[in-house]
Amino acid sequence: MFVSFEGIDGSGKTTLSNLVCERLRAAGHPVLHAREKGVLASGVARRVRELTRDARLLEMSARTELFLNLARETQQLDEIVRPALADGRVVIADRSLHSLVALAAAGRGLPRDEVEAAVRVGAGGTWPDLIVLVDVDPDLARLRKRVGKILEGRDGDAESRKGLAGAGLQVRIRRHLRAEAERDPARWIVTSNEGRPLAALADEVAGAILSRVAPRTAFVPPARRGPGSARASAVEAEASPEQVAVRFRAAVAALAAAEPHLAAFLLAGIPGAAEHALRVSLAPRAPRLVARSLHGLADPGAFALRRALAGEAPADVLESLGDEPSAEAMSLRELLLDAAPEAALAGLARNDSPEAWELRARGLERGAIAGVLDGLAGVDDPDAWALRGEGLRRELLVPVARSLAGLAGPRADALRVALADRDRLAALRSTAGVDGPVARELRERLFEHAAKRVLRSLTGIDAPYAWALRERALPATKEALDSVDGMDHPRAWALREAGVELWPTTAVSSLRELALRERGRELVARALRTAPGSLPVLRNAHAAFSGAALALTAPGAALARQEEEACSI
Repeated sequence: MFVSFEGIDGSGKTTLSNLVCERLRAAGHPVLHAREKGVLASGVARRVRELTRDARLLEMSARTELFLNLARETQQLDEIVRPALADGRVVIADRSLHSLVALAAAGRGLPRDEVEAAVRVGAGGTWPDLIVLVDVDPDLARLRKRVGKILEGRDGDAESRKGLAGAGLQVRIRRHLRAEAERDPARWIVTSNEGRPLAALADEVAGAILSRVAPRTAFVPPARRGPGSARASAVEAEASPEQVAVRFRAAVAALAAAEPHLAAFLLAGIPGAAEHALRVSLAPRAPRLVARSLHGLADPGAFALRRALAGEAPADVLESLGDEPSAEAMSLRELLLDAAPEAALAGLARNDSPEAWELRARGLERGAIAGVLDGLAGVDDPDAWALRGEGLRRELLVPVARSLAGLAGPRADALRVALADRDRLAALRSTAGVDGPVARELRERLFEHAAKRVLRSLTGIDAPYAWALRERALPATKEALDSVDGMDHPRAWALREAGVELWPTTAVSSLRELALRERGRELVARALRTAPGSLPVLRNAHAAFSGAALALTAPGAALARQEEEACSI
């Protein structure tokens, strides 16, 4: 029997398929996993996969990608799957032929009939007997992927070719897979990985497989919606800050038992005594994510928790400081420099103080030039330019690119041009927070190949071509809204209001300090009505309201409001 697990990135299908394998083996069945623990069994297939994931291959066409993916799966079928089936084994695959069709046709927009014809040739008559669709909200899946990257120590900014297309790709793939499951319910099992322990899902899916391999085995059909799922509860779409806060805190508390790391991640940057108490309760089980959840918080309780976690999670504590220049933050960087030099130095962006340069000097003595470069963003200083030149000579292209964020002018643009000759994505990254002819040329040239990265580089940019790119991208991906974070501009509001039904989670997060305005509250209400069971929407609504309230009480906020009102009269 051939069983494939399908689902969008971050749905949990890899973990679930491995758990199911364990259960089938424990039941005495010979099982082969064609991609156990996420590693393709065929060495040839692994080599082919490297090509399809390489983000540097920007010009790879959708058809080329299809045929490379098909070559990978065909090799798996020929070398691994068919021989195991001939031996009478149950074969489990973490993705197979159905994913190829979903990515090429729904994701990339190739003609479906042509895609299916090509895949039939590659299949050679061998298709999965049973397909398990692990279904999940794409916003929640993306959060889980980010948590996984943190726990595994992977670069959170590193992306595959698929990632460069933007989050809309996964939305289209999910829609396609759900439609396929509805069209052929005899061969598809749909199980929701939201609000339920993964072990319980594994038990149910293993039971479904055993009922077909050994019909006398009792089978309990998998529930499509778990009892703890946010989607299963009838959530009223009320949008007052107080109601949103109560619902969010209850949701995080409920999630904490099954997914403490995700629960902590959802608290990131949200101020408040209740949120602090939740962090403290989660700290023993998820210290690294709790430390990171303090990002952007500078109250005494946040710094006390950072110090409590510094020994166990030094790099995460340092990441939570962002580029905070306060004496307390600088003290922590000095304290933890030896434990996590790269993270300590990366937080010195826009800091040209003697204390910052002393830390940089100590970092260079330890050989941490990449971290020093990461922390030079916004620093226009002769020593900084010398370090950028040295970084370029050493081929530290991404750190050099990060060091240019926020810097405009001929010198910065000359370095961007030099970067573009070696790594176009790094050059694009270097344009964050700046505009000009070089930045515009890079953005317009790379938009078709790396829409997500282009749109992120546009954050805060008010230029006609920038608005045109956002409006063009809005139907396809959420990053069009990410790029207007906090912008109080008529076209930014028009984008939010046009995109709130498509991308409710991002429309809300883009409000930032505008959330408490009447127009902002109306947008939050629309988002909650559009996705009433979405934990990411609820989280972003609470974060936006809390952040806006905190900004209103910050020193100087009252004076700024008076000046704004005077200018508007």
